Amino acid sequence: MIIYNFLQNRKLRDYGYFRIGASNTSTEPVTLSQAKAHLRIESSFTTDDTYITTLISVARSICENYVGFLLSNNDDVTYYLDQFPDNEVIDLYGLSFKDAGTTVIKYWDSNDSLQTFSSSRYHVDETSIPSRIFLDSNASWPTTSDSKPSAIYIQGEAGPNAVDVPKAIYQAILLTIGHLYENRQSVVIGSGKPYDVPQTAEHLLNTYRVVSI
Repeated sequence: MIIYNFLQNRKLRDYGYFRIGASNTSTEPVTLSQAKAHLRIESSFTTDDTYITTLISVARSICENYVGFLLSNNDDVTYYLDQFPDNEVIDLYGLSFKDAGTTVIKYWDSNDSLQTFSSSRYHVDETSIPSRIFLDSNASWPTTSDSKPSAIYIQGEAGPNAVDVPKAIYQAILLTIGHLYENRQSVVIGSGKPYDVPQTAEHLLNTYRVVSI
């Protein structure tokens, strides 16, 4: 499994972290045919298909780290916390959960037994990025184990469907794919500087970037 730790989102490092499950199915926001059209590669030319498919994932990951949240849809994501917050809201930094009905909260209780927190006692905000979990007005967070780190597991489907990715982010991913395809070394000869997010892509992503205050 992969640990996602967005470099541009200090809140995620300070508050919690999430993993993509081993059986996860991820759907990229850019398809192979769309990437090839952007690169002006004929569909009949398939020699570089595997390489381009890899670049799609790499470019999406680069853009994810810049904006600070998932850009592909994943059906098996778990967000971990050491303990429940003092207030009534959990901010799921880096994530946007898609289906409140499939979001599950599990925790190790004070007796070190794994429990499931009843879905009737909380509400999932699927609209905001990051997603938020609100405690029901008549409920309270349970007491968790003092001996287990990451004692709380919040599981569900996270990340936007391809049609929900803003056009500016979609275009930024395409621009990053093109840059990676044309420049296959970390340093371009004659440029004198290492690879970074293409400037135009950076401008497109800035509007959506999660910034810690």
